[in-house]
Amino acid sequence: MTSQGTEAAAVPAPPPASERSRLPWRSIALVVVGVLAAAAGLGALGGWLWYQWWGPPNTGEIYDTATWGPTWFDLTDQGLAHQFDGPAHYAVIALGFGTVLGILAAALGRRQPVAAAVALAAGSALAAYLSWVVGTALSPPDPQQFATEDNIGKEYLATLELSSWTPLLCWPIAALGAFCIAIV
Repeated sequence: MTSQGTEAAAVPAPPPASERSRLPWRSIALVVVGVLAAAAGLGALGGWLWYQWWGPPNTGEIYDTATWGPTWFDLTDQGLAHQFDGPAHYAVIALGFGTVLGILAAALGRRQPVAAAVALAAGSALAAYLSWVVGTALSPPDPQQFATEDNIGKEYLATLELSSWTPLLCWPIAALGAFCIAIV
């Protein structure tokens, strides 16, 4: 009987509803804004680095083909390895910067981990988009748009592009993975 009495005395009663603490909205907002700002900055930096690593762009020429009409072809065609070059550079940069973003979010959100995780999910998507936008905006325009009868024989620079959306997943995968490891 004495063990029950000491257990009841050791557990304090919950405070009344008026004394319960409210959510710290200010610290939650600071974590969310900090993670989103870091994501935007790293995304833009990643796009610039992607373009710098990829360049200088190859030169191609517009030819008149019997099957497709005027078409731009890369004069330095290096096959499939060259087509994989731009997306591979993007993926490597996204994995590296995504890891940095995840560790930074874990450090910023150590007292608000749920807010940091939600902001990181949104921020990594923002970083992936900004990285793609900045990298392709710095790149020359798509040379295929200039493939007309008037431009046959003229040379144009290649454009930086992603052939599918899957490299964009590297940002969230690296960021959330690093966040989870840092939290544990």
